[in-house]
This record gives sequence, structure tokens and C-alpha cells, in this order.
Amino acid sequence: MIAKIIALIIFFFTYYLIIFGKGNKAVIAFSMGLLISLVKVSETLRVSNVGDFIDFNTLGILLGMMIVVGILKTTGLFQAIAIYIVRKSKGNVISIFIFTMLAVATLSSFLDNVTTLILFSPVIIYICQEMEIKPETFLFPMIFSANIGGTATMIGDPPNILVGSASGTSFLEFLLIMSIPSLIALFLSIIYFLSIHKELKVIEKKKLDNLMKADPKKAIVDYALLKKGLLVFGLVILGFFIHEYLDYEAALIALTGGAVMLMISKKDFDEISGEVEWDTLFFFVGLFAIVKALEDVHVIEDVTNLIYNFTSHPYVLLIIVLWGAGLLAAFMGAVPVVTIFIPIVRALMGTFPHSELLWWALALGASFGGNGTISGAASNMVIVGMIESNFNRKIKFFDFMKLGMKIAILGLLLSSLYLYVLIKI
Repeated sequence: MIAKIIALIIFFFTYYLIIFGKGNKAVIAFSMGLLISLVKVSETLRVSNVGDFIDFNTLGILLGMMIVVGILKTTGLFQAIAIYIVRKSKGNVISIFIFTMLAVATLSSFLDNVTTLILFSPVIIYICQEMEIKPETFLFPMIFSANIGGTATMIGDPPNILVGSASGTSFLEFLLIMSIPSLIALFLSIIYFLSIHKELKVIEKKKLDNLMKADPKKAIVDYALLKKGLLVFGLVILGFFIHEYLDYEAALIALTGGAVMLMISKKDFDEISGEVEWDTLFFFVGLFAIVKALEDVHVIEDVTNLIYNFTSHPYVLLIIVLWGAGLLAAFMGAVPVVTIFIPIVRALMGTFPHSELLWWALALGASFGGNGTISGAASNMVIVGMIESNFNRKIKFFDFMKLGMKIAILGLLLSSLYLYVLIKI
């Protein structure tokens, strides 16, 4: 009982520090993971047993894709895509808005959301300055389109990587299931934003003359590396589709792609280390340790029993996981919530027909719920920070929440209907 109380105190203290921004999230999580090991609430939390509670498949996918994308980024590819969208739209602001949302969502399905938004945001910020409109008009929809696009695939968002690894789902199955609600949510979001931003329809094309003159080809700084890099990236994605048939872990595919990219770019680990989000990796490690401790002292078992004793109705259980993960993700962040829910979902497996749908409920809830507030996803925090630094204005937490919760609830309602259809099939 004492071990359970200590584990819960450390758990709640960790999340208090994370939610209220009392320091770097990664440092907090990693330090608390060490602390929970040092106080010995569980005998299994030892360095020699690290492979039992740290999901190296998740870490491997993240690290490998960070290297691949980091090297591709150096070629200027993504800046060229952004400029090409503006040129192709012929200065039509509505077209730029729609194409940009579609491009961000598509790229975020295969790349890290933060990376995609950071690469697009300079052009978007420039567009907003030229058109003399508030940056939120473009950048907030870009955040939501990135988060929605990242929902579609197993590698699009860190929470999905966690769910995919824990469930043992193939890349192709994940894509087939998750892409449907993701595409519908993206379509509805575009319609919603166009309906509330009517000022986009009256902006004069001549305000974008300078950007229309830009040449996307000049944004590419290394054509040779770009061609080789796109080939490797394509093979990595193909590898994800067929990895279960090859009997390779997804992490092995990603890390191999990263190693090949390093070789063809003639870069070493030191050069590319700046492109690796070490904070994310150490954040995961710390959370894995904390959740393992909660499992060992039977907190996860208690929560699972509480949920199942409340109801054993299959659809109600799906809704509890979906909305529970979604609403918590909005305030705590999607990754911590998924890390906590994974052992709960595992414990509920087999308790009712089609219980595997719980994995989809968790992935959809965390991904869509992350749109709810600034703290819901890393991409939200990064872009809000960019707006504040580039335009010297403060984005209020509740101003973002008023818009973000609409998109989050839209996604959760859509997912509720989608899960109902799946459980009836």
C-alpha cells in the first residue's frame, strides 16, 4: 500500500509540473522516471530490466524518422513545396488556404507534425504579413490540419506510434482504419474555417505579387541529395507497408532508412544530432518507467476494474476510452495520456467481442483531443510561440481553447459514430 501511495504521489507531481509548465517536460518526465526507480516502489524497475518496460520499437521509429526527415529538410524540399502551392494557386487566397491545409495534412501523415509546421510556417507568416491579416487565420488551421493528418497513419503522430507498437497492428491496417475519420475530419474542418474566415474572399491578389515571383526551384539547395533522399524515404514507407510480411519490426525499417540517409548524405551522427528531438525520446523513456511502476503497484489494475465495474457494455467502454483519452489529452498532452491508457486497454482486451476496437478508440481520442488546447500537442505550443515572437502578441490559453475544443469535439463526435459503425460490422 505504501508503494502504491508513493507511486501515485510521484505520478501526480509529474503531471502537475508538466501541465503547469514548471520546467522542460522531457527533463521532468525523465527525472521522475529515475526517481520512481530510486525509491524502489517496484523491484522490476532496474537498469538490467530496461527492455521489459521501455518500448524500443517506438523509440526506434521516432529516431529513424527524425534522421530521415532531418536530412531531407536540408535539401530545401519543403520550402519549395510551400512556394509551389502559392504559385499554383495564382494568388487566389482561398486556393492557397485549401492547398496548404491539404499539403500540411498529407506531409504530417508521414512526417513529424512539428517539423512539417516549422518548415511551412515561414512562408505562411510571410503570406499573413503581405495580406495584412492576423496570423491565426492561417496558422491555427495549419496546426489542426497537421494534427488531423497525423492521425491517419502509424508514424504520423507519436501517440499513434505508441498505439501501433503496443497493439502489434500493421502499418497498412492502421492506415485503412484511421484514414477514414481523419479525411472526414479534415474535410469538415476546411469547410468550417472557410465559413468563419470570410475575410479571405476579399483579399486582393496583388498583395501576393512578391511571393508569386519566387521560384520554387531556387529553394532546392541540393538536387542530388534530394533525389536520393526521396528514394530512401519512399522505400522506408514501402517497408512500413510490408514489414509484417518481411517479419521486420517497423523500428528496424526506420533505423535502416536513417542509416542509409546518413551514408548517402555523408553526414555523421554529430552533424544530424540537432535534427533529432532528444527531448521527445527522453520524455518517452521517463513516462515508460512511471507507467511501469503504476502497473507493478496495481494502480492500472484498479483503474481497469473501476471502468469495467462501471459498465461492461462494449460500445460504452469504447466511448469511455475515446472521450476519456480525448479530454485528458487536450490538457495533459496526447503522449502522456496514451502511455497511461495502453496498459488499461491491454487489461480490457478479450473482455467483450471486438475489444480490439479499444486501440482505435485510444488513438482517435488522443489524436483529436490534442487539438483542444495549447498544451494538447507539441505542434500547438511551437506555432503559438512562433506567432507570439514574430508578431509581438500574446495568444491567450482560452482564446485558443475556444477554437481548439470545437475541432477536438468535432473529431471525437465523428469518432464516436465511426466506432459505432465498426462495432456493428
